[in-house]
Order: sequence, then C-alpha cells, then structure tokens
Amino acid sequence: MPTPSGFRLPTLVLFGASCLLLALPACGKSGNTAGKSQSKQRQVKFKVEGTAKPNAVTANIAKFDPNADMVLDINGGTERPDDYAVQEAFFGQFGALDECVWAEKDRRGSEDQLPGDVTISVKLNPEGSTPFGVNAAMPERLAKAEKLETCMREAAAGAPYPSYDGPPLIVEFETEVDPGYE
Repeated sequence: MPTPSGFRLPTLVLFGASCLLLALPACGKSGNTAGKSQSKQRQVKFKVEGTAKPNAVTANIAKFDPNADMVLDINGGTERPDDYAVQEAFFGQFGALDECVWAEKDRRGSEDQLPGDVTISVKLNPEGSTPFGVNAAMPERLAKAEKLETCMREAAAGAPYPSYDGPPLIVEFETEVDPGYE
C-alpha cells in the first residue's frame, strides 16, 4: 500500500507472541543527502508489554520504572491501543530521531555512522496522545551521549499516540541509532 510519501510499507513479520519486526526506508538529514543512496532499511522491533501505572512528569518527558508495581482500576476499561496506530505514531518520528543523530554528529565533528541499536520504551497515556514517560536504552558505545538520549526520548514523546479506554501500557521499539547510507 503506497504511503503519502511514496514509500511502500513492508509486510509485518510476527516475532514472538507480541513483537513485530519491520523494515522501513532510512531517513536522512534533509538537504544533505544529494548523491547518497538511501537503499539501507531501518530495522524496528515492536513489543507491547503489560500494564503500568503512570508516574508524575517532572521534565519535558519523564523516565519511568518499567518494573514498578501496577495499580489496576477494576472500574477502568479493558481496551488496548491499536498496535498499528501506535507503530505509525512512532514511525512518524523517524525524521526527528534522525535530527537527533545529526546533532550528535555535529557535536562530535564527524559524520561517521553511530553504532548500535537503541531501545525506546514508551508508557502510553490512555487518555491522550502525550505518553506518561519515555525511556531510551542506548548502546554501550553511546552510553555517555546524554544529549542524544534526551533528544531521542523527546522525539519519541512527540508522536501522536492513540488514546484508548484501558490501563497505561508500555510499548517498546528497538531500532538502529543511525541507519546510515550505503
């Protein structure tokens, strides 16, 4: 099915009970990709965790404890968000994530590809599009890149996640920090 940008979305591949593996076209720094092939695909794993209780937001976007105890409201809804809508919201942030990567490259003074995969966990807010919190587990070689981590967390938080009638859930995305170019 063609998307508005002209790219074709890949077929979803089931990975475990609730994890999906997708390949999407790599995004680049706007205006600086002339002459570079964009045939490299961004690999993304998507996983929906169990319910989670919200934490107070004290910064632009809060971090959260994925192992915190859950409080379930027996009068609350039981609906879960649409997986496709959650994925589409996150995938719409690839440009913002790429801008974080380019800003980190500018800080380093190098256009070398940044190594590894980042795991971004989002605690969905069932009552609105802004999540309760976002965590980003950076690869070991980028563990000290705090500005990159913060930028990626805020980029993921900027997605218009769907609302639903149910408890807060944690969704997890694993993707390359920098898909690079071939």
